Amino acid sequence: MSRFRQLLLFLAIFLLISQYYPAPVTASQLNQVKYVILLIGDGYGANLLEAANRYTNTIPAYQSWRNYWVTTYPEGGSYDPSQAWENFMYVNQGYTDSAAAATAIFTGVKTLNGRINVSADGSLRLTTLAEEAHIAGLSAGAVTSVPISHATPGAWLSHNDNRSNGYAIADEALWGNPNTTGTPTTDSHYGGSHGNTNPPLEVLIGGGYYLNAFYVNAAIRDRLILENDQPGAFTFVERQTGVDGGSNLVDIANNSQVTRLAGLFGGISGDLEYRLADGSGANPENPSLAQMAEAALKVLERDPDGFVLMIEGGAIDHAAHGNNLDQALGEVIDFNHAIQTVIEWVEDPGNDSTWNNTLVIVTADHETGYLTASPGAFPNQPLGAVTPYTLTLEKTQQDNGRRASWVDNDSDNLIDDGEPVYWAWNSSNHTNSLVRLFTKGLGETEFFRYAQNWDPVRGLYLDNTDIYKVVHTVLSEFTPLVIYTYSLPVVFR
Repeated sequence: MSRFRQLLLFLAIFLLISQYYPAPVTASQLNQVKYVILLIGDGYGANLLEAANRYTNTIPAYQSWRNYWVTTYPEGGSYDPSQAWENFMYVNQGYTDSAAAATAIFTGVKTLNGRINVSADGSLRLTTLAEEAHIAGLSAGAVTSVPISHATPGAWLSHNDNRSNGYAIADEALWGNPNTTGTPTTDSHYGGSHGNTNPPLEVLIGGGYYLNAFYVNAAIRDRLILENDQPGAFTFVERQTGVDGGSNLVDIANNSQVTRLAGLFGGISGDLEYRLADGSGANPENPSLAQMAEAALKVLERDPDGFVLMIEGGAIDHAAHGNNLDQALGEVIDFNHAIQTVIEWVEDPGNDSTWNNTLVIVTADHETGYLTASPGAFPNQPLGAVTPYTLTLEKTQQDNGRRASWVDNDSDNLIDDGEPVYWAWNSSNHTNSLVRLFTKGLGETEFFRYAQNWDPVRGLYLDNTDIYKVVHTVLSEFTPLVIYTYSLPVVFR
């Protein structure tokens, strides 16, 4: 090839690739971040995302953002792309739990399942993004559709050897001292902590109104009531019989004097009652996840220095554990509404947030339920129709005990040859599958620095600890060389 033709080829390749390159990101630009909002769909696998899009016949705006795939395995684990697509059962082993996954995302360190912001051997207390935000002078908050001291919201600030020590985890998040309302001698769920964390969160809203043996007890609720609206303490709001929980919560958050806000809602299980795919099921005495996000944003924006906020669609995971797509879709749609609330807040001219001073990240801690097109089908095969009708067809298969949606012509509870199948669950637990990551705002291009791995079906992927690294970068002093990156379009299979 002549030198001239080589030059032409080089220029053609350069022009093709350059269309993906944004403007270079400099250190000074990265240090302009004021708001970081991290949204986690617990158990939110790629096929749940696809199922929600099919059901609603829409593609939410955030799915057009810069996007990657993410590994989720805990300390001692791994992800082998070739095995994931050659051995169907591969991802059913070596999976993380929410505690280890949240620790990896919030601290950048892998740990064992069950641990919250503590190293695998239990010897190190790990610093979280919420703590780093406080060090940088920002506020920090969390909202969730599950109990406030559940694994993911608990890991936003607290530190514990065991995720089941919910009373200590709640105390640490609310007051800084994990033994504020009790000690391990009075109840074992106050054990396992690794010292105080100060300051505690400025906002914490979620489930736990119906007191239970793991997450929130009467002593915690009573202290919140006692301290309500005292100087420096939380304004406390909780579920009330006959009261619209969402409107009440947002009204209280709109009070300009409220700078700290705690809320307890939810049903008997501790979670907010499931929202079903058609919007029914949710109890109006509870706010939606979007309303909790709105309230948190209203309060946190009063800090002139900025904030970090974690929003969890926690009940997606619980519905997927039960292999119930109707419930899972309802929770995913609710999660999508919360993401849209965040987008509208960033773009609201009534506050100082813009995409030039805000970083928004949407991801999952892991996949749950192994939802696929049919039993044993690899997850890159498209699901069948997801409609109100096919939801009614979902039931338990007699041979494997897993739920699926199919036309059971002979009513034998078995998927027989020739019977149309729309989808099937292949696990009642988590999997070691890759999950999605979508990001927009200042620092979004930083993720490409870590997306150095390749999956033959999914494409570029990074590790969940890399999410921490990017947020840490935009929250701390950072003086790298100018960074150039590109983004690939969304590819679901």
